[in-house]
Amino acid sequence: MTLLEKIPTLGDAELKVLLANARRLDVTGTPEQRRAVAEVITPLEREASRRRSVGRGGR
Repeated sequence: MTLLEKIPTLGDAELKVLLANARRLDVTGTPEQRRAVAEVITPLEREASRRRSVGRGGR
């Protein structure tokens, strides 16, 4: 299972930590780390946004 496939199954705390790390590496990471982050940051952001929306009763 790839990281992209695991995103929907992550707990809220895991998602929060992973997203924070991805944001940090997107700014301070090596070129290789930044390329890797580029593949996952948008799906992480979308999942976090979806969960916030669901938490407020929206969908």
